[in-house]
Amino acid sequence: MEAMNPKPFVEGEAGSYYKWLPSDYPLLAQTKVAAGRLLLRPRRFALPHYADCSKFGYVLRGEDGVGGFAFPNKCNKKVVVKLKKGDLIPVPTGVTSWWFWFNDGDSDLEIIFLGETKSVHVPGDISYFILAGSLGLLQGF
Repeated sequence: MEAMNPKPFVEGEAGSYYKWLPSDYPLLAQTKVAAGRLLLRPRRFALPHYADCSKFGYVLRGEDGVGGFAFPNKCNKKVVVKLKKGDLIPVPTGVTSWWFWFNDGDSDLEIIFLGETKSVHVPGDISYFILAGSLGLLQGF
C-alpha cells in the first residue's frame, strides 16, 4: 500500500490546484469519487470556475479565507462566506466561484475537495471549467 499523491492541474504565483486522477488510481473511477486539493498563498485569488459535479470542500489549514458563489438560474443569488480551518463547504453542481477563492490571511489556505462523479464526463475526475486567465474558456477572444 502506498500514499496517493495528486498531480498538479493548475500552478501559479497564487497557488496550486492538484487532482487525484482516475488514470493513476482506477479505484476512483470504479467508486465514482473524485478528489482535489487547493493550496492558495496569502493575499491571492484562485481563478473563477465551475465543475461538472457536486462536491464538498474541507478547509485543512488557514484562518482567513473568503469564498463566494453564484448560483445558476438565480441572478440575484450570491453567497459570500468566511473560511477557516475545519469548515466544510458544500458546492452544488454548476455553481460558479465568482469571487476567486481569496486568501485574506498571512498563511496558506488549503482545502481538499471530494466529489461524486457518477454522471460526469470522466468518472473519478472533477472536470473544471475555468472562466478567466490563460486556461479560461474565453482565452481565444
